[in-house]
Amino acid sequence: MIDRSQLPPISEILSALGARVQRRRASGICHGSDTPGVISYDDRRGIYYCHRCGHGGDVIDLVRRTRDLDYRGACQWLGIAPGRPAAPDPEALRRRRIREGLRAWARRTAKELSYEHYVRERVIAAAERRLRRDAQDEWAWRWLAWAYVGLDALEHKLDLLSGTEANQVEAYTHMRGAAA
Repeated sequence: MIDRSQLPPISEILSALGARVQRRRASGICHGSDTPGVISYDDRRGIYYCHRCGHGGDVIDLVRRTRDLDYRGACQWLGIAPGRPAAPDPEALRRRRIREGLRAWARRTAKELSYEHYVRERVIAAAERRLRRDAQDEWAWRWLAWAYVGLDALEHKLDLLSGTEANQVEAYTHMRGAAA
C-alpha cells in the first residue's frame, strides 16, 4: 500500500513527462496531441483526466499510461517503494503542511484578485459606454486610467496562482516582497 499523501503533485509529474502545463490543463503527452486542454488535472485531489481517451486516475496511473509501465515500474519511476508505508518523516510532514498552507493562500489570494479583476473589467466597460456618448468625458478617462494601470500584472499574478507549485511560490515571494 502506498501513502497517497507522499505522491508528488500531478503538475510536477506532467512537467517531468514533457507536457505543457497551464491553469490546470496540459497537452503534449497523451496521444501526441498538441491540442491545449486535452488533460485536466487537480493537484489538490491528486487526479487527472484525459478528455480524448476518457482515462483518468492518480499520478501512478498517469505514469503507467504515458510510459507504458506496470504498477511496480511506475512506482520505481516515481521513486516510491510499494508496500507498507513507513513511519511518517517529520520533515515530510512539515513540507506537506507548508504545501497545504501555500495552496490555501493561493486559493484565497486568487479569489481576491479575481474579484479585483472583475471590478476593473466592469469599470472599463462603464467608461467605454460613457466615452461612446461623449469622447471628452473626463471622468470616463480617469476611470480607464485607473482600471488599466496594473491590469496586466494582475492577470499575470492570477496565472501564477493557478499554475504549478513553483509558480505559486514565485507569486508568494513577489507579492510578499512587495508588501514588505
